[in-house]
Amino acid sequence: MNSFIFSSDPVRQKEWAGFARFLFGGGIGAGLFLYLFAFIVDPFDTLPLSPPLERVPIASNARFSFPALARKEKFDSAVFGTSTARLLRPQMLNELFGGNFANLSMNSATAYEQFRLAQVYSRHHPDPKTVILGVDLVWCKTKDEIEQYTPRPFPEWMYDENPYNDFLHQFDLYTLEQAGRQAATLLGFRRKKYGLDGYTNFLPDPAVYDLGKVRVSLAAARSNGLREVKTPAGFDPSKLDFPALTMLGGMLSGFPGTTRKIVFIAPYHSARQSVAGSRSGAEWAECKKRIAEIGAATPNTVIADFMIESPFTTTDTNYWDPVHYSVAAADILMRELRKADLGRPSANYLLLGQ
Repeated sequence: MNSFIFSSDPVRQKEWAGFARFLFGGGIGAGLFLYLFAFIVDPFDTLPLSPPLERVPIASNARFSFPALARKEKFDSAVFGTSTARLLRPQMLNELFGGNFANLSMNSATAYEQFRLAQVYSRHHPDPKTVILGVDLVWCKTKDEIEQYTPRPFPEWMYDENPYNDFLHQFDLYTLEQAGRQAATLLGFRRKKYGLDGYTNFLPDPAVYDLGKVRVSLAAARSNGLREVKTPAGFDPSKLDFPALTMLGGMLSGFPGTTRKIVFIAPYHSARQSVAGSRSGAEWAECKKRIAEIGAATPNTVIADFMIESPFTTTDTNYWDPVHYSVAAADILMRELRKADLGRPSANYLLLGQ
């Protein structure tokens, strides 16, 4: 007896053929609709010829959102870095330094990722006014420790000079998800979560700030520091290899001499800083020395080292944890950066390479 599926009945065969055409055509139609939806919404604001909508940074992974901001002509100044630079508010920087800042710092960004974003920015801003770079641990990792990427996806196709290859990446689930969020935001059904200038306060609500917990974390950091490996006999810091510093030099030299370049070494709490006599301390000292040399060789550049024991880094209430300072402390830091820019001394930083 013939099965239902493989029936030789012409009527049955015609019905199955029609059903197959319906499924095939419906699938193609749905795919075209979703692709057209992603193109029109253009969630990451990178596609040429997409409608000129008032898009906002939408992705929680800033690696997808910030290439578009880096290309916007209106931002004649920018901040690059990791979470240790994210709290520098463009509005306050505009008042202190002049210009129109975007904060393009990304959580846990590797040196390579920051370098790539700076390349995008410099290609679209041939003569920026001011560039601020926050330097922390990722720039001073030795050859065996450096990483190109983090577990967070990094869309290389957004960072190249060919905008048309972006069309090849509009049909993945992440892009479609972000297109839905962008559409909901544009229609007013979803609130804007990230600032139009890249700034977002990522810290918890101040109401939950617990100084006691902060001090516990600082004590743990201090204890870890005391257990750091001591500098071995015969250790020669001049032989250390810091691969990221080549990118740092390229990043700074990629901007013209007319651009004011301000590099600050992030103000980790003093409890988190490497202790004297440790191998880590020797590595940091050598890395700072080489950063100073890069700054001295780059026109119109100032290097301010905030990773020292200072009134800022010894005030526990400035911090949420050993690395991240508060919004109020960020305001202090920005004013100190302006002083460093003007060449003024401060107990909170050392000017390197002067």
